[in-house]
Amino acid sequence: MGISANIMSTGHRTLPDQSMSMVRTRSDDVLQQAEALPFWSQDYTQLSTGRFSGSVESLATKGIQLFRETMNCSVDEIASAPDNSYVIGVPGRTTGHSHWGTMRIEDHALITLDQNAELIFRTAQDSEISVAVIQADRLEAYGEQILEMDVRSLFRAIRPVERLSEERVDSMQRVFSSLFHDLPPMAMITVTHPAWRYFEDEIINECLSALKSVKPQSQRQPDIRIHRYIVNRVRERTLASPLCPPSIGELCIELNISRRTLNHAFMRVLGVTPVSYIRNIRLNRVRADLLKSTHSDCAISTIAMHWGFWHMSLFSRYYKALFGELPSETRSLRA
Repeated sequence: MGISANIMSTGHRTLPDQSMSMVRTRSDDVLQQAEALPFWSQDYTQLSTGRFSGSVESLATKGIQLFRETMNCSVDEIASAPDNSYVIGVPGRTTGHSHWGTMRIEDHALITLDQNAELIFRTAQDSEISVAVIQADRLEAYGEQILEMDVRSLFRAIRPVERLSEERVDSMQRVFSSLFHDLPPMAMITVTHPAWRYFEDEIINECLSALKSVKPQSQRQPDIRIHRYIVNRVRERTLASPLCPPSIGELCIELNISRRTLNHAFMRVLGVTPVSYIRNIRLNRVRADLLKSTHSDCAISTIAMHWGFWHMSLFSRYYKALFGELPSETRSLRA
């Protein structure tokens, strides 16, 4: 099942050059979680039922953002990082399977995203990631001048998910943990303070050392690009027709695939059926509209019907099963 938060924005997403941005927040709603991380454009779809709980800690300045995100539900993310920046990170605790891009995340993994590339990330049931986002020119210059390495060529050679030694992963996690443990004091110092300059040097060096330590893997992972394409097409088709969501038969005809292939794609990528995914994308849109509206706005039934729910008692049952509350409770709590 899924909840979706469509907040992908247009325009530039640029890391600050001198000012310092700090965020430390907890969320009880996937919509809030998607909006909590600054400088990113994100679309979250919750894949597991139950009340959502997540957290974001972020510190950004001088072309570097460091953040840690935790969530207690499996979420399918479509996101765009700050412009012209590399993304380098490590996962923390996980429960269940997760995919970064089209690759499954294994133990002792390094996760990366090339500059200006779209991120597709299906998290585990219980997840944590620690990530550095570094402006491309800063990382490339440091790599060339300090470590004598070609960062651009290195990113072309590695895969989005690579395996690191246990020692290297532990080292990266210690660096991130020390930052987030001292986040408020770090935010109080100026960007020219020696403590900040020391720390940014440490994090850049740690990320580049991890990249440099990657060894080519002979074993190839199963490719899920075709399956991911099918999922994305179904999502686009569902959002394009809110009043009349597509049937499974219509989707099979439009995509020229069998029902078995369609089901296999969704189970392979998201672990849910296409029927559940289509229904819950629409349920989320109802939730988003309820959170934006007030009691004086249009009725709950009107919003529900706009997203293709015509049987109100069945709609309420689906809504409560997914979010743990009735539509009226959502509106009253946010009014």
